Amino acid sequence: MKSSIFNDVIGPVMRGPSSSHTAASHRIGTVFRQLCPPENSKIVVEFHKGGSLATTYEGQGTSMGLITGLLGFDILDPRMKEYKQHSREQNLNLEFKISDYKATNPSTYKIHAVNHDNEAFEMIAVSTGGGMIEILEINGFGVSILGDYYETLVYSVSSSEAEMENFFRKLAKTFQSGAKLLRHNSNKYLFIVKSRLPVSKTVMEIFAGNRDVLWIRQIDPVLPVLSGSEAVLPFDSTEALLKMAGEEKCDLAGLALKYESARAGIDSTEVLALMKDITNHIKHSIDTGMTGKVYEDRILGHQAHFISEAEKDKKIISTPLNKIISYVTAIMESKSSMEIIVAAPTAGSCGALGGAIFAIAEAYNIDSDAVIKAFMTAGLVGVLIADEYTFAAEEGGCQVECGAASGMAAAGLVQLLGGNAVQAINASSMALQNFLGLICDPVADRVEVPCLGKNILAATNALNCAIMSLSGFDPVIPLDEVIEAMILVGNALPREFCCTGTGGLSITPTSRMLHKKLKLS
Repeated sequence: MKSSIFNDVIGPVMRGPSSSHTAASHRIGTVFRQLCPPENSKIVVEFHKGGSLATTYEGQGTSMGLITGLLGFDILDPRMKEYKQHSREQNLNLEFKISDYKATNPSTYKIHAVNHDNEAFEMIAVSTGGGMIEILEINGFGVSILGDYYETLVYSVSSSEAEMENFFRKLAKTFQSGAKLLRHNSNKYLFIVKSRLPVSKTVMEIFAGNRDVLWIRQIDPVLPVLSGSEAVLPFDSTEALLKMAGEEKCDLAGLALKYESARAGIDSTEVLALMKDITNHIKHSIDTGMTGKVYEDRILGHQAHFISEAEKDKKIISTPLNKIISYVTAIMESKSSMEIIVAAPTAGSCGALGGAIFAIAEAYNIDSDAVIKAFMTAGLVGVLIADEYTFAAEEGGCQVECGAASGMAAAGLVQLLGGNAVQAINASSMALQNFLGLICDPVADRVEVPCLGKNILAATNALNCAIMSLSGFDPVIPLDEVIEAMILVGNALPREFCCTGTGGLSITPTSRMLHKKLKLS
């Protein structure tokens, strides 16, 4: 399924320092809770010793997200800030372990649990970047659960293959292409029904009275946009996108609206309402960050107000660039104080897009409708990246987070300033070219340093490239080829530079000192 602007690119709306760690783990915990409620259960979570989570699961919010997901807290719930206290109060029996097992993804979760009925559950899941997840295995069955459907699972042990096939035919007839039957070992079966609406009641009626069924579970979607829409997408490549733009004389925002309406199976009014809600959240995170919020487990204090104070004291000249720096910083400070932010495309790069768009809109007195269109444009560029690669720094370094955010912001700024689709794509290409090879090396295992500076760099680079494109500069390398180059660079980056805390600034003496200090506090 092609990427969604709201599922894969601009979102989730969340609390926490990292979308790959906090939002993804929260979604994984939410899914596991529906399989095996943690009350009176013993749960063990294993991280692979060679992966990124083994070194970062505490500082980057993995434990926070997973625990609050297991407890059933919404990701916007302010109780997330006190997750350790709530875990103790609710007697959550959870153990984190670092072990050696086969893992193809650096952000792999292996979760074991035994509930009060002595039922055993094992789930293997991965964070795939930007808060996106995939459940790969449940009790030995290979599955693919992304959180974009209602998933009804039926677990059965039977010696009669014919009987299981008969049940599957009933499911397939009732739900057509949404039913699947998996077999594990000689007599274990898992039926899965994917649907855009809850169907567990109907499934239970089909299996009523069958003693071989051990359990039936419904897993609710964790993503805002469901898959399974039967609408045909208006384009499936950058070439087709630009062709449609020329033929229909449509800007990138209009194409984004057509695309997401078809992808989500909702009308354009609903799409715009979703984006309006997102832009309101981003503006709120700017306003919140400017006030200066406190959270003990962080490195940087409140700095977002420094620019305006320096302007008042005539230490610096007032420019739109100054406002970008202030707004990017405000969003990043909201993130670091566990306030509500929007990952765009990730929490680690959340400041670049919102800071750039809102700063320039305010500087030029541009209205909110144009701002929404700018974010739609940015989201569509993000789709082009997500379809080919990833937003996970654990796989491709910070070029896929702040680099992608810069490319998205450049296109959004072109849209905001009245440019066309070709100019927006060209600006994205130039912006992304400037970020190839950017490593991810967080100081003291926190998403603050050098993340703040990289977000500011991404936002200002976006403005420069938007200006260049609108002025007629030639990007030379098409966006698709730049994305291909980014993939090659990401595959060549050593593990130490991919958000593991084992290279670059992460291993400086100051970083190690700060890490030790924060761990003791």
